Amino acid sequence: MRLLTIVKSIIWGPAPKMNLIKTFVFNYKLLPLKQAVKLPIFMYGKWNTRSLKGKIIIDSDTIESGMFKFGYDTAGYFTAAISTLSIHENATIHIAKGVRIGQGVQICVFPNASLILKERAAVNDNVKVICSSRIEIGVNTGIAWESQIMDYNSHYVLDMSTRRIASISKPVILGDYCWISNRTTVMPGTVVPNKIIVASSSLLNKDYVKMGINEKSLIGGSPAKLIKEGVYRLYKKENYKRIQRYFNENPEAPFYTLLSDEKLEE
Repeated sequence: MRLLTIVKSIIWGPAPKMNLIKTFVFNYKLLPLKQAVKLPIFMYGKWNTRSLKGKIIIDSDTIESGMFKFGYDTAGYFTAAISTLSIHENATIHIAKGVRIGQGVQICVFPNASLILKERAAVNDNVKVICSSRIEIGVNTGIAWESQIMDYNSHYVLDMSTRRIASISKPVILGDYCWISNRTTVMPGTVVPNKIIVASSSLLNKDYVKMGINEKSLIGGSPAKLIKEGVYRLYKKENYKRIQRYFNENPEAPFYTLLSDEKLEE
């Protein structure tokens, strides 16, 4: 069954095609042998693996062939860019069930650092992730294309008025069920509560939990601030289908309005 899955991915699967060499190298370099033989990670497209000295930890009770697809299309935006992965000494990447990593991504995990991708977290096409200490992406949180996340500023800066030099590394924590829209920059020290929508081209650089931003809010801007409360992204397919059916039948309608007794359970 495992061999058949691999053959299908190489011959009949859609572009980008499975990269068999990188698949074997990646699994056997970064996973324990008893997991690597099952080839749980399939690599797609072109990859530049500059350093594979760390390890990947799969946070799952069951290990299946091809349960993760790195470099595979995640949002429908195909790219010819080469993906890059660097996992340095004693660095770890935690991946849980349903994690998706798109094409053209650039991921660098420094020595002793941890990148944590919880269940169904998605790093979409052309996203850059630079992790020097700890970056955590929550359950079902998606990072849209051409965004960048970093817990590290490259240079120390002296504030002459206070004679202080701030740390250049602070952990980043993105909550569960968040939607980080395209071309957003996430800076060191960012903390985002659950169920937050971030507008496109925003700059996140604060602890928005300590700022009192509530769940189910829209934030955005540079730097990001509260735009609106009481909004959240829908995820369930049955809700999507029902709403899409309405707009297909009413193409001129600007909104779908819930009935007084109607609920959208998420």
